[in-house]
Amino acid sequence: MSVLLLHAIGLDAASWDETSIPNAVPMDLPGFGSQALEPGGLDLASMADDVVARAPSGMLDVVGCSMGAMVGLQIALRYRQRVRSLVVACAPPAADPAVMQERAAAVRAGGMASQIPITLERWFTDAALADGHPAVARARQRLEADDSEAFAQGWLAIAGHDVRSQLPSLDLPVTLIAGSEDKAAAPAALEAFQEGLPNSRLVVLDGPHILYMECPEEFSAAVKDHLRWVEGGW
Repeated sequence: MSVLLLHAIGLDAASWDETSIPNAVPMDLPGFGSQALEPGGLDLASMADDVVARAPSGMLDVVGCSMGAMVGLQIALRYRQRVRSLVVACAPPAADPAVMQERAAAVRAGGMASQIPITLERWFTDAALADGHPAVARARQRLEADDSEAFAQGWLAIAGHDVRSQLPSLDLPVTLIAGSEDKAAAPAALEAFQEGLPNSRLVVLDGPHILYMECPEEFSAAVKDHLRWVEGGW
């Protein structure tokens, strides 16, 4: 049983390095890290197809944060026979298309340099930004290396995220993880998300949007609890 780890927009598989999750397989999403942007643009369904094609064989537990959670949802919907369980961290059931399209346009107009400060402010707590938390430096370095067009297309892919009508079909075990200080996906959004899922639980951690980088120990513990729940250990 492999545990796929799917990162947020602009990050990569290495962003999971500080977590401690058994049987973890961190993966670069299309357009990010080691995966070059292919012609034709990005969308969440095709990103899910790409990840499954590269994933280890056998059943999967899928863990994703933000855009990675949205891709994870597509994997669960499109490859139900491959997915044992799902962790959705810091992602609502639907995105605001206008906001995401505005972000894509801003990247194309100003490049990555124009987006890095506001992205980091959205991702991390004020304390982490002020105190020089190492996760902030790692995220900044990764964003500086990103392909700006891939970043823009990532926002356009997120603009198409809306699984609200499909929630009843997600009958596998799902743990939703929210950050109490998340500026992008508030806990209330995940509470509403949980109401539509037939077999789910919600965990709220003290932290920001990119929980797994700023709070890797707490995030790892939440995933381990999820796996125990799935395996009937509770």
